[in-house]
Amino acid sequence: MGKSGYRRHLSNYILDKSLQLRYVIFVTCVSAALSGVLGYLVWQQEDRATQSIVNTLDGPEYPEDLKAELISELTSRDTGLLLVMFGVGIGMVIVLSLYLVVMTHKVAGPLFKVSKYFDEMAVGKMSEVYPLRKGDQLKDFYDSFKEMHDTIRARHTAEVAAYGTFAQACKAAGVGGPGEFGHKLEELESYRAKRETQVA
Repeated sequence: MGKSGYRRHLSNYILDKSLQLRYVIFVTCVSAALSGVLGYLVWQQEDRATQSIVNTLDGPEYPEDLKAELISELTSRDTGLLLVMFGVGIGMVIVLSLYLVVMTHKVAGPLFKVSKYFDEMAVGKMSEVYPLRKGDQLKDFYDSFKEMHDTIRARHTAEVAAYGTFAQACKAAGVGGPGEFGHKLEELESYRAKRETQVA
């Protein structure tokens, strides 16, 4: 049996609730209000047209049963139009909301990653910065951050190599052992090992 592919849930697209939901809710409310106003104007015009038709049926040439049938048909048509507009409006709001969640995710994703790397830097860790996913926004900003991070990481890596070379040279020359200098060499080696894990 083959392995099923990884399915992303909607919650995976919401990385920064305060950023994403604020824009999603605002734009959704505005679009819902506009859809409601436009829908009301369309329904109002349709209702006026229906009333105009009904007013023409007051003559004696229209039997009551025919008049009632026409009014029922017109009313049913108006109700159907109202339901269709309501359904379309709700559908548009849902589609727009989902689209905005995905689009804001493309902005929040890079910001979330940069924030995570800053948190690591705060504790001295300089792990490799990976490129953004295809379609993510803020690429120029992220590339500038990555360039800065890679420069600092390379500097730390060079320092680790220099500490290691110095320690090896001291051992080869027989420098160290008990005493203050030997203790300092042990501290340097411990610091080098720690820094090595931080840039790994």
